[in-house]
Amino acid sequence: MRKVIKGCVLVAPEGARTFRFTNFTKFTNLTSFTRLTKLTILLALSLLLSLAAGSDREQLRYNQVQQKASHNSYQRKESIITQLKDFRIRTIEFDIHKKAGASERDWWVYHNLKGDATVCGTLSECFAKVIEFHRAEPEHEVVTIFFDVEPLGVKADKDDLNRMFIKSFPAGAILKPWDLMAACPSATNLQESVTRPGCGWPRLKDIRGKFILVITGGFKVFQDLNYDLKNDSFFLASYARAPEAISLVPDQIFFNLAGPDAFAKTAQEAGFVSRCYWLNSRKDYESAMKLGANLLATDNLDPKQFPWTVTAADDGWPFSVIKR
Repeated sequence: MRKVIKGCVLVAPEGARTFRFTNFTKFTNLTSFTRLTKLTILLALSLLLSLAAGSDREQLRYNQVQQKASHNSYQRKESIITQLKDFRIRTIEFDIHKKAGASERDWWVYHNLKGDATVCGTLSECFAKVIEFHRAEPEHEVVTIFFDVEPLGVKADKDDLNRMFIKSFPAGAILKPWDLMAACPSATNLQESVTRPGCGWPRLKDIRGKFILVITGGFKVFQDLNYDLKNDSFFLASYARAPEAISLVPDQIFFNLAGPDAFAKTAQEAGFVSRCYWLNSRKDYESAMKLGANLLATDNLDPKQFPWTVTAADDGWPFSVIKR
């Protein structure tokens, strides 16, 4: 028996009670199927479409998306775990200080004064929370961590911090500057490694489960202490504001900007990544977003209380695609 119903071709043996679909466009009026069967098929189609969309967006490169970022993450009322797991935030920040009283090769975490409110008092405590999240969700989207480092004045501090980074994270979990250089053999500096034809920032699918570590405050001292592109585990962010300043330090591909800054658009168009912080009003946040800033750092983290900060998709994917 062969029967055509509203553009659908159904095939079944004579006398059979069920049909097999060979092609279908809709089946609103098919009385042979229960509502549950129809709903199941629709859900399956929806899932397939969702998976296809998810596969496409995982092909995007790191600099092609923007995301809500947590400013001074240790100062927020929400725990580090809540920020990462519940709020789907994938960029956080720690202000670290090397002062007397911290255990050997550890760093205090606070803003201006020791004793300021903080959800983790030392860098090792903060990292323990980050790693707890990583172990619970090992295939998480890439997490970027910014470090405002003060004070810093001797090479031993830089080397100690680098060792602590490497010791604190699982082997291979840090996306290092040299990883970008190795992926672009013709590049002579980091800027070339992400902008030369055939090269570029990693695709999101390739950096799941990884961390990107970026030094903001103190970056100039790190330069003076012989920043080692091949062996250091972190990137250095620039505070440059003028377009002509971009190429002055060719190993800087992150730009740290106070408030919504027009330079974010310049950095984006040049192929680099910008972070705008102090985005604590809807106006400032949306302005930075329109400029193409990648990392939108705010104190207002709760998506229910501040829905205008949400960059995550309905399915929890924490990024949105930068519109050009």
